Amino acid sequence: MTAPVAARNSKRQVIIETAERLFAEHGYDATSTARIAHEAGVPTGLVFYHFATKLDLLLAIVNERPTPSVVLRSASRGRSVRGRLRAVVTTMADELEHNRAARIIVFREAHARPEIAARGAELFAEATATVADVLSGADDIVADPARVRTAAELVVSRVFLDIIALGQPDTAAKRHAAMIDLVAASLTKPEVPAARGSV
Repeated sequence: MTAPVAARNSKRQVIIETAERLFAEHGYDATSTARIAHEAGVPTGLVFYHFATKLDLLLAIVNERPTPSVVLRSASRGRSVRGRLRAVVTTMADELEHNRAARIIVFREAHARPEIAARGAELFAEATATVADVLSGADDIVADPARVRTAAELVVSRVFLDIIALGQPDTAAKRHAAMIDLVAASLTKPEVPAARGSV
């Protein structure tokens, strides 16, 4: 008798989640499909039923995540550049921390696997374009599109560096606040001080 589709899909998800954890902990090359199957509680053949190769399993981990545009579009709250930056940075940091294992895998495996490097570059470009688009919709923005794009690259790079590369989500908030102030100041009109009374 064939297992229902929902049961097969849930086993597939268990395999993905187990492989993600093991790849993040031990690395792709050091993790066998037999170990993945054992820790997932499934026969090894079921791993290959869902994924023709171990590389296909790795690609599923990387590709089957919400895209940056879906996640960051929710951060377009607020009317000001500063408000939107705060929302974008918080949303991005939370998402990176939530999917930390998958992001570590991309970071670690990109140098050895062109498919992963290409996907990492696509994700970075999509995140940068989405952040630039979110910032461009602010009421107080005065910078040209090239400057907004550069600011978006800075924001995406900094948040990724703090959360994934340095693994310092707890201490990142202070650095992010300073970055938000700097970027907001570079994209908006400088505030004109209130005129003082005549002497």
